[in-house]
Amino acid sequence: MHLPKGSSLNFDIDNYLNRIVPASRLNRLPKPISHFLGYRVKPPTEPGHVLIWFWSFFGAFVGILTIAGSFKASRLIQSHHPPVIFASLGASAVLSYNQIHSPLAQPRSSIVGHTLCAIVGVSVSKLFQLNSGFEDIQWIAAAMACSCALLVMMVTNTVYPPGGASALLATIDVATRRMGWHFVSFILLGSILMLLVALITNNIQRRFPVFWWTPRDLTRPHPGPSASINGTPDVDVEKASRASEQTLVKQMSHASPAGQHVVIVSADRIVIPSDMELSNEERRVLESLRTRLATGMDLEEEMEQDQQANQEAEVQDGRLIEQVESMVSSVDSQRTMRD
Repeated sequence: MHLPKGSSLNFDIDNYLNRIVPASRLNRLPKPISHFLGYRVKPPTEPGHVLIWFWSFFGAFVGILTIAGSFKASRLIQSHHPPVIFASLGASAVLSYNQIHSPLAQPRSSIVGHTLCAIVGVSVSKLFQLNSGFEDIQWIAAAMACSCALLVMMVTNTVYPPGGASALLATIDVATRRMGWHFVSFILLGSILMLLVALITNNIQRRFPVFWWTPRDLTRPHPGPSASINGTPDVDVEKASRASEQTLVKQMSHASPAGQHVVIVSADRIVIPSDMELSNEERRVLESLRTRLATGMDLEEEMEQDQQANQEAEVQDGRLIEQVESMVSSVDSQRTMRD
């Protein structure tokens, strides 16, 4: 029996989901609304470190305060005797208000990933609690919950580190175990509140989120995982795209010293080595290149902006003509009076 090579075993759920996920329409919303939802016509200029420290501090303070205050003010939530705030939400605050450009901090991961981890944690906890000797195997349940949560996040492209903590809480914390499935709703509520605060505080001088669902360009057609290319049926697009990317990496690696530090910028992604750290200025340059490749504004938006600019120019020309005519009539009247 011939086993496939490990490098050929690939799966990306977005190749299936992106076919039904609509493209972003934030550009069609009023500018004040789209601005606080993360939409920008051009990549913004990042503020200095001191301002980033301030907004990170302010956002984390307001975010945690909002969640803890909401939990405390709700009689329904208090009836389940939760803690002041779940520890995993503290880790979420670090991502949501400081590492806002990280893929891990985007709404898909912070909402979907975190909620999935809570579901997995409660599921594993309840499964192990069927054993009368749960206290003796609790440590196994904790390991199983965390590893299963990680697997689910990887498969769904929603990796979110605080989610692992939530999965552990569902198995090792007595108060959390007593909440049962209510723990999932509390994590979901806390994540949504944290996101709402982040949309406000992170968009005053910065930009958040970088994307809502995926950094890929959803305005382009997305063929299925098994589609026809140039008349050839049953071609695995996922494998073909990954193979072409791997080939490009290999070719660039041979051209670089020791095959290290290869940076790839395409229309739908930016790939950098895991051991390479980029400054804010370098990130802006790469994002600007990616935006140019992906044609950041659609044609309709560009035409609307051109039309608006032309209308403004016509208005200004009309006002200028009126001013000139007014000046000419004033001069003529003065000459008439002199004569």
